Amino acid sequence: MRLVLPPKPFLIQPKFMSGQPKIYPNLNAAAAIPVDTGQIFHLRSFFDNYRVTRGNQHGLLVANSKYIFCRMMTGELLMHPTYRHPAIAAGKPVLYAGEAYFDNGKLEWWSNGSGNYRPDAEHALQAELPMDRFYTYQDILKGRHKESRPAAQEENRRRIIKSNAGAGGNYAKRS
Repeated sequence: MRLVLPPKPFLIQPKFMSGQPKIYPNLNAAAAIPVDTGQIFHLRSFFDNYRVTRGNQHGLLVANSKYIFCRMMTGELLMHPTYRHPAIAAGKPVLYAGEAYFDNGKLEWWSNGSGNYRPDAEHALQAELPMDRFYTYQDILKGRHKESRPAAQEENRRRIIKSNAGAGGNYAKRS
């Protein structure tokens, strides 16, 4: 009789048109402090609005604050208003990390602001959030996210150039 072992679990990574995704490791292991995972929110898209769930709770809450977020390797977007990125991600590598601001369920802006993962703007699409609301962390510091939406979007459009259509993607490239 031959012993058959069950298959090993494997990680399914989201596929990106430009090949393999860039993976961001935690650059500060000491910041990955243990937290109550039941307090971490999971983001859910609801048409043009966003809702969050917390831990094992079943109800949906309206996102209405500034959150620190991590797009995990599983594709899940985890966030919390005060926990640092390594605490949210339990020190694990992420696809993207940053900050996002929601007003009554509407995503106002999001950025690559993370000192522990330091994601670059060129891979912002990995966050799987609307690119028309993306601002670099430097733009946030300069207050560009507070400008009127058409002016801010035009400025963002000038700085972010779509990649070659032949490459087949909506990937943003820095000029």
